[in-house]
Amino acid sequence: GDEVRGYLGRGEGLVVHTCECAVGRRLFQRDSEHWIQVEWADELSRSFEAGIALLLSNGKGVLAQVAQAVAQAEADITHISMSEDAPMRETAEMSLLIAVRDRLHLADVLRVLRRTPSVQRVWRVKPT
Repeated sequence: GDEVRGYLGRGEGLVVHTCECAVGRRLFQRDSEHWIQVEWADELSRSFEAGIALLLSNGKGVLAQVAQAVAQAEADITHISMSEDAPMRETAEMSLLIAVRDRLHLADVLRVLRRTPSVQRVWRVKPT
């Protein structure tokens, strides 16, 4: 659902960037004649990856609670990372890459995560 545009690179094929993408903006400034207008299909045929970050109350079972919340929202975790010093602190930051159908599905996942007791804050992380 994000606003997108397409870059027809030399020998690369079509590369789609969100309009907010910093890499895409730099390419557009350098090579504006290779950009074409693109839009999402009415019927989506696959899932998309979205980055999210969480601030968590550190404790036993926190990872399980997050994984259960994502599964309850019918999404999949494709990548997870956490700061190395997390066991030493009361709070921890976790980054997830999740597979969602669209922006509404992403909003549902964020809503379910916000209701999870160990989650203090959750937000979307857009690629830079």
